[in-house]
Amino acid sequence: MRSVALQKGLAIAVPALVFGFLVAAQWATLAAPGSRDVGIRYIDPLTASLGRLQDEQTSLKAQLADVRAKLDQLQRAGAAQNGTVRDLSAQLDDLKRRAGLTDASGEGVVVTLDATRAAADLTQDRLPCFAPDLTDIVNAAWRGGARAVAIDGERIVASSSVYCVGGTIVVNGSIVSAPFTVTAVGPTSSILAVVDDPSQLSDLKRRRDQQVVDLRIASVPAVTLPAYGGPVVVRSATPQ
Repeated sequence: MRSVALQKGLAIAVPALVFGFLVAAQWATLAAPGSRDVGIRYIDPLTASLGRLQDEQTSLKAQLADVRAKLDQLQRAGAAQNGTVRDLSAQLDDLKRRAGLTDASGEGVVVTLDATRAAADLTQDRLPCFAPDLTDIVNAAWRGGARAVAIDGERIVASSSVYCVGGTIVVNGSIVSAPFTVTAVGPTSSILAVVDDPSQLSDLKRRRDQQVVDLRIASVPAVTLPAYGGPVVVRSATPQ
């Protein structure tokens, strides 16, 4: 009887350990100095392919969410049967939280960005790319001590990408559109201190003062960000 219980525990523990290793690697990448700075990539307009790729991305994210839900069920079942698995489950939950694979709630700051009506009329033939501005805002939030950040509901983690396809912004493979909202969960006072610092976001603030962009910053007492829904990319990992 004990042998059967042990086999069941191992059957649950092994996939949990493997998933935990991947999550730990994601967190290690995120925690590395400078790794939270979100990069920008530009590609030539590929409007014809964008819709098809978006549909594929949405389908893959749904499949990934289903697999993660099943892994969570196995993890909870194992924790209820075995003390060792229960300890591993607690460690895995902590790693998932740190890696952005769980929802994040708390006080925070919301930054809204859009082109002004006058600027949009002037640039309707060539829409501006806000990817550099969005990544600057995200990086400023990290410097202010944010625990979690999202752009239009797309959670930003170490492997996130923010880039332009013409005038369209793609975040984590999903299309987002203006007005853009960057939401940061964390200590409001320290995040605002960085965002309001004259040396931070200087180019964006200059264009705001010139009424080229509409930039709004507000604190919120409570906000919830969804978990990262994309794949976990392991750049490097060392077992402990």
